[in-house]
Amino acid sequence: MRKQLFLFFIVLFCGNTFAQNKTYEGVVTDAKYNTPVAYAAVFVEKARLGTVADNLGKFSISVPDSLLNSNLVFIREGFLIKRVLPDTLITNQMQIELQPDEFGQGVTLSSNTDKKPKAFGKFLNKSLTTVIGDWIPLGNPETNKFDFGRIQTLPTYNPIEGIRLRVGIASNSRLSPHFFVRGYAAYGFKDQKFKYRGEAIYSFDKKAYHEDEFPKNNLRLVYENDIYSPGEMHSRSANDLLLITYRRSLNQTTYRNFAEINYEREYKNGLAHTFWVRKSRFVPQGELAFERDFSDMRIPYEELNTSEVGVLFRYSAREAYVQQKRKRKPIEMESPVFFLSHSIGFDNLLGGEAAYHRTEFSAQKRFILNRFGRLDAVGEFSKVWNAVPFPLLVYPNQRFRHHIENNAFFLNRALEFVADEQYTIRATFVGDDFVLSKIPFLDDMGIKELISLRASYGRLSAKNDPLLSTSDIYNFPAASYRYDSVPYVEGTIGITNILGLLRVEYVHRFTYRNLPDALLGKVRVDITL
Repeated sequence: MRKQLFLFFIVLFCGNTFAQNKTYEGVVTDAKYNTPVAYAAVFVEKARLGTVADNLGKFSISVPDSLLNSNLVFIREGFLIKRVLPDTLITNQMQIELQPDEFGQGVTLSSNTDKKPKAFGKFLNKSLTTVIGDWIPLGNPETNKFDFGRIQTLPTYNPIEGIRLRVGIASNSRLSPHFFVRGYAAYGFKDQKFKYRGEAIYSFDKKAYHEDEFPKNNLRLVYENDIYSPGEMHSRSANDLLLITYRRSLNQTTYRNFAEINYEREYKNGLAHTFWVRKSRFVPQGELAFERDFSDMRIPYEELNTSEVGVLFRYSAREAYVQQKRKRKPIEMESPVFFLSHSIGFDNLLGGEAAYHRTEFSAQKRFILNRFGRLDAVGEFSKVWNAVPFPLLVYPNQRFRHHIENNAFFLNRALEFVADEQYTIRATFVGDDFVLSKIPFLDDMGIKELISLRASYGRLSAKNDPLLSTSDIYNFPAASYRYDSVPYVEGTIGITNILGLLRVEYVHRFTYRNLPDALLGKVRVDITL
């Protein structure tokens, strides 16, 4: 008996000793765009052995010799299934290309917020591909080095410029996988002024097509001369959606030109940071004026110059994207996102006229409400620590944008509420399997319910109040007010995802309804991309 047991353990030991595994490592990529495919499933066919690629498309799987005659299977929603025999692969950093599923033949991963589009929905989606793609290749799509765009901002309208035409161009990796250029030129027929922006970007990482592929590791030089509303835009927001910007600015905007050098880095773990140095010049437009009272005299100023340095940190756990040409569509939408930034302005340095410290924090989260829909919630805090001219104060629409729905305030004027310390919250509910989904035609169209609530509250310290301050700061515009004991609140109800692009909603103002010229309610037609 002991001899038999001894022989059994010898056989078992030898079996374990001589059984070997082969490790296969590589990256899963999009065969059309050569960009990484995040979170692709990798497994051995007809065996309980598998893994999942990371958010950069990288994978590693160890396969026993006994399974080397079985296919390795690669699956990702939106792509055709691919099977590969292990013996045909090299084991060190191979590239597995998945073909995009352009005809709905591949795998579809079910979700309580994303339904498989029906026939009519597919037709609408295809008809909007060009608009949503936003860029058109200049020349042969297989060899072109430059793209034309953006299509969504080619013809736009806003109250200051009237009809605005804009044309832009951007290089791709065929010109250089590390060095990129892009820019636009625009003309407003109402103000009869040209605007433009130019960028030169060096990517320390080799890119498959464009410079903003995840993860970014870019040094960027920017020069912009365009219209800018301090009450409608964050100073670091891209100035490129003028169809839905400056809704309530009217004559409370500026012309701004700035030069900036920045370094932006994104990491696989979801952390990102940006460092920048910027010199800006603001010129008041229309009825907006930069002026101070001095000895019973009102002194006008033609421009405001600033020089600043700043740093921004962002964190989003499990950050990953589907990257297609110049688009990167987020995969993970439910992880909380945090922003923290601080900027410092200098007086008498590079022409700067204001010394200041500005701190901002934002927390954003999407909540899935079972099958009924989703709730996007955003909370933000902003504070300016010094006495500054009013264009440098904080306003409700100066916000950090990210993937989740982050609607702007609509019924308040651009510079209506002035503060140097401000808190805002935004909450938006979008239905899924809710009321409208019970109506077959609307369900086929993909139309969803939309309910939102937005509130802001702030304080203005004496140092930034022209009536109390001992500093030489600008007078406030006539239509600017201080918060009293209650926040400004507005809410909406409507429908969204119309043709995949539009939303229609009624916006209602709940507080500060007695202010002069207050807009109490209005129907808004907006674009959601």
